[in-house]
Amino acid sequence: MQMHLKKSLFLFAILILIASWMTACSTDVAEPGEQPDQTSEEGGAESNGESAEEPWAYHGDPVTLKMLIWIDEITFNSRYKEQIEAQFPNIKLELISGNPVGSEFIQELIAKGEMPDINVGNPSKELVENLDFLMPIDEYIEKTNFDLSIFQEGIVDNLRSLDPLGQGHLYGLPVENSVRALFYNKDIFDLFGEPYPEDDMTWDEVLEIASRLTVNREGVQYRGLVLAPNSTPFMQLGVPGTDPQTGEIVFADDPRTKKFFELLDRYRSIPGIVNPDTKNNPDGFSDGKQNIAMWVNNSPWLELLTRVEGFNFDMAAVPTWADKPNIAPTWGALPFNITKHSKNKDAAWSVISYLASEQGQIALSQAGSPPVIKSEEAIREFTSMHVKEEYNVTAPFSQTLAKLAPYSPYDESFSDFIATKSAEFLTSDQDAVQFIRKIAEEYSVIVDEVKGRK
Repeated sequence: MQMHLKKSLFLFAILILIASWMTACSTDVAEPGEQPDQTSEEGGAESNGESAEEPWAYHGDPVTLKMLIWIDEITFNSRYKEQIEAQFPNIKLELISGNPVGSEFIQELIAKGEMPDINVGNPSKELVENLDFLMPIDEYIEKTNFDLSIFQEGIVDNLRSLDPLGQGHLYGLPVENSVRALFYNKDIFDLFGEPYPEDDMTWDEVLEIASRLTVNREGVQYRGLVLAPNSTPFMQLGVPGTDPQTGEIVFADDPRTKKFFELLDRYRSIPGIVNPDTKNNPDGFSDGKQNIAMWVNNSPWLELLTRVEGFNFDMAAVPTWADKPNIAPTWGALPFNITKHSKNKDAAWSVISYLASEQGQIALSQAGSPPVIKSEEAIREFTSMHVKEEYNVTAPFSQTLAKLAPYSPYDESFSDFIATKSAEFLTSDQDAVQFIRKIAEEYSVIVDEVKGRK
């Protein structure tokens, strides 16, 4: 079961995490005055300025679209291919499975003549400018009258902030959300007579509970709280790493950074809560020892956890900062984009706009993909295709996603950097101020490397 869950995590969580540890991949814009593919061979959106009956309507010739996304074929078929081909008889979907973060992978595809039509992930300056691979989709949104107000608060603004040219363009429509949940083991709470977590708890309150549940009893070391990643509270604060123009390090002097590491300091100060040897003495939430009381992780874990026979758990909203109530951590929603040199742009637009529609979102939510729209039905139906028991499935969607800092070409690895350094801090003997000073020096080396590549 443990190996099965780890394999499943790779398939399910990779989609969510792409948005945080990627910051890459999208689409580029038509030249000024051009209208994208209005007279293309596909016959997609109408060229006379009038929108089709639905933004995703497609009446063109049969076409095969290639989608670049880092998942396996089984997941691709169940989430995308089957749904799209049922909706669009003239469109077939083909998977190009790979990591679109690095430019080398894209260059190899182009060299082999395998131009993707749809690309999944966030834009980067490398992909937009250097490789001329991605294009904004604002003109498609306008000419088909796609209603951006259907998306949950903050999602579109966050995606606009990721425009590597700083012009506020959208390089894709959001299709999958990056939402966390606080999972908890009911049996551990019952064992210690502790009330179950609620949706509106603060980090202060959760640390108090975690301290009471971090106990060694009958040879079992229970750990009250584990964060995956440890930087989760930081991702509620919207702290930029650098100045986008100069590359100057700004996170080190931001009081919110100190506030975050002081929270981690209080967390690591709870005796027994940090496991310094997870390699040789692993903990487990749903597997192994099942000794973790509360576990913050990606919401698609819900479906995976239900596969563990007899495991008694539920979920609540992620704890929030007391001065930022109802603000959830965010790595940004996962956008689906049209590649600039695709010969099938209209068909590609039909696919991504349908997946972002209420109908498409409900189907994806049922399959376990966190919805990006406001629809109560889409949220209520989360994982319903697989999960039949009653769980607090709306918890991850009860909060507003934190605003992302404006795009900086020097910060494409910043969220990964903070996640790694957060884990290091837990076993460090340095205080928050010393540690921040140290990692600022380390990050300046990364910034210098980025400058050297320009």
